[in-house]
Amino acid sequence: MDLNVMKQSDSSASPATINAHQSELACIAINQIGSRIATASEKGTLIRVFETKSKRQLLELRRGADPASLYCINFSPDSSYLCASSDKGTVHIFALKDANLNKRSKLARVGFFGQYAESQWGLASFSVAAELPCICTFVSSNSVVAICIDGSFHKYVFTKDGNCNREAFDMFTELCEEELL
Repeated sequence: MDLNVMKQSDSSASPATINAHQSELACIAINQIGSRIATASEKGTLIRVFETKSKRQLLELRRGADPASLYCINFSPDSSYLCASSDKGTVHIFALKDANLNKRSKLARVGFFGQYAESQWGLASFSVAAELPCICTFVSSNSVVAICIDGSFHKYVFTKDGNCNREAFDMFTELCEEELL
């Protein structure tokens, strides 16, 4: 469904409900053409991706095992990837278009660990300062920028095999301090 060309007659008379998580939502993102929605709960361990037209869950992505506060989730411009930042000081990058690129737990082979072992873990990740609110977004098909409340700017480039390398870093705190004087 392309929201840019959607007419009132295309929408339903009542809102649709997607049962995304058992607890309250912490983050939600929609891709640029409106065909996908990503959600994360307050628990912050799982991100689920849904198709907007059918309301069907497409993917379940695991940010981590420990609860975390997610600050931001964002789709890449072509919806091939998703990035997420949390209070754990990490930015995770997940493959959506080719989900086989995402890492999987070795416990999946054992079989009795259930859904946890079946989860798709991030393709790549990088670290920022822990417990500082941080937003992340894609600046190209293989490049993610994170900007944190402490004024830090992080730019990382990632590859399909999961390598993630810092391309740029800067601190913009001086600008903020000067404005206060």
